[in-house]
Amino acid sequence: MNIFSKLTVRYPSGDVSGQDFVDHLSIGAPGWTGAWVAVGLSVIFGLLVYIIPIYLTEKDKVGPYPLWLHTFYWAADFMGIWVFIAAWNNYGHFLLFLLLAIGEAVWVCMETYCLQRALTYEKDLIWEPGTSFGSHMKDIVIQIVIFYVGLNFLRFELHDETMWKFWIFTQVLITIVPGLVLEKRGYREGNNLILHVVFICVALVSFNPWCNMWLAIAPDFFSLSENPWYYIMGLICLFFSVRGLIVYRRLPEKGAVAVK
Repeated sequence: MNIFSKLTVRYPSGDVSGQDFVDHLSIGAPGWTGAWVAVGLSVIFGLLVYIIPIYLTEKDKVGPYPLWLHTFYWAADFMGIWVFIAAWNNYGHFLLFLLLAIGEAVWVCMETYCLQRALTYEKDLIWEPGTSFGSHMKDIVIQIVIFYVGLNFLRFELHDETMWKFWIFTQVLITIVPGLVLEKRGYREGNNLILHVVFICVALVSFNPWCNMWLAIAPDFFSLSENPWYYIMGLICLFFSVRGLIVYRRLPEKGAVAVK
């Protein structure tokens, strides 16, 4: 009955504030080395899920992600710049907040590049052939505005000062969506084996119950005992990331199927 209660009517309470970052990531704090390792791994894999697709887009002239995923991340990371700059200013200029703000700016630059390449290489895949550049840009701007407003609204609804409750959904999408897109397309172009292994690593790093970035910074909110749905979601993400790798392995070699 206790487990049933936790999964249906009992939810973790409280907010994740900037002070949680300071308390758990300050040098000398209990468990600070493990916390920094968890953060470092998340950042490394977060960079890889864009660096590898940029390489693949240039090589195959098609990327692994749908347009809306790029606009979603552009909006989320642009929001993150200001969230972490504010946290840096409000919490004693704690270095990690400045590093995260810079990291968010780097991600926005990569996402902007990916959007530009989508307009260059994938326009006939995303839009009806012959659609004007102005129509393409309108769709991109509309998606970014909707995501930016919607994500900020969600953050306020969740009392999510640091985006930490909301931010995990970026990991959910990146581990689930690419494999489904790959399956629908039916060809390997825009993907490779390493990228799908990285998705599996993202799921493991983000959702393992011993050393993940969310748990390290807010253990009272993201522990297995307090937030079992977090780890159930992690199992789903792991399943779909592994499934995406299996789908990739089963598809014909690159060049065997016409890209449509």
